[in-house]
Amino acid sequence: MSVRTVRTVRTTAPRLIAGVAALAALMGTAATTSATAAPAAPNRAALAKQILGTKGIAPATAHVGGRHAASTARQNLVDTAHGKGALTSPWGDRPHRRVALDTRMLNGMLKLRTQYGYRISVSEIVGGDHSSRSRHYAGIAFDINYINGRHVGSGAPHRNLMAACKKLGATEVLGPGNAGHATHVHCGWPR
Repeated sequence: MSVRTVRTVRTTAPRLIAGVAALAALMGTAATTSATAAPAAPNRAALAKQILGTKGIAPATAHVGGRHAASTARQNLVDTAHGKGALTSPWGDRPHRRVALDTRMLNGMLKLRTQYGYRISVSEIVGGDHSSRSRHYAGIAFDINYINGRHVGSGAPHRNLMAACKKLGATEVLGPGNAGHATHVHCGWPR
């Protein structure tokens, strides 16, 4: 091997590794650079499958304000589990769009059950009608309308769940006491 070839390998290899990591970050998957690297974090499809298989997380099969089976919280997770984007509702500010669900948000939803023990009903992810700049349309927010079998606003332990969302990385956490959130908790992750 010539000196020139060795220099090229030494300068190109780090860029290739960085490129693989950057691509993996964009796709919501983890990249490994060696056989001894830590196990890969679950990607969005794996997280969605795990959520769908977890007792105590009930994604809605209908909307509060309209009918569109293809954009319910459950269907958003099913589509994501099959490698597709989650579909927005036809009546929202961003109608009929496919959105990649963020792994941080999916992980937060899962950990509310597996780490904090809450039984939750997820009323909306990217479907439904939200404000035009809503984090829902970016795939980084979800709404919860039932906590441990009690409707939010009717004595459900929403304050503790809101604190758990913040500990899991959510930076936009709203609920009873916030305008427009008397009946649900909104957990949104940073853009």
